[in-house]
Amino acid sequence: MHKKFPIIASGLVFLSIASIPAALGAHPTPTKVSHLTPSQHREKPKCRIEIDTVHLSTYLKNKGIGAAKVNARSICNVTQLDVALTVQIFKVGFIFDHLVSATSPNPSNPNSSGFTIKNEGTYVLCASRKRTSYYGIAFSKATIGGQRVGAPPARSLKITTLPCGT
Repeated sequence: MHKKFPIIASGLVFLSIASIPAALGAHPTPTKVSHLTPSQHREKPKCRIEIDTVHLSTYLKNKGIGAAKVNARSICNVTQLDVALTVQIFKVGFIFDHLVSATSPNPSNPNSSGFTIKNEGTYVLCASRKRTSYYGIAFSKATIGGQRVGAPPARSLKITTLPCGT
């Protein structure tokens, strides 16, 4: 059984893009409804993406289906709106790695707003039991404080070898 290890990607902060206009002296456009408390207006939001290691899906295994899967989360100390959290699974190749699955839930879905947004629906079906190595990558875009900002990709810390050929 493979354990899931959440990975906190350092330096992946939504502010990396959002702080550029502020550094140049620009002020964010005020929104009609603020989701920030007065103290949060003074502090920079602290946001990160966490991605687990790729693992065999227990849910699909219980249904008789073999699949490699990965989960990711976008976590922020302020409300994120319209989050597009894209999660990808890559298979390690001899010459280059291959994208084998990707999902990006609809950002207008009500579940795509809040402090923690999850994408737990990214998987690839196993075509054989051949041992194959995988890793996940996650990145996102969100509206925070009235500005559309993005987070650069976070990668699973470990490459996982599973009995799941594609």
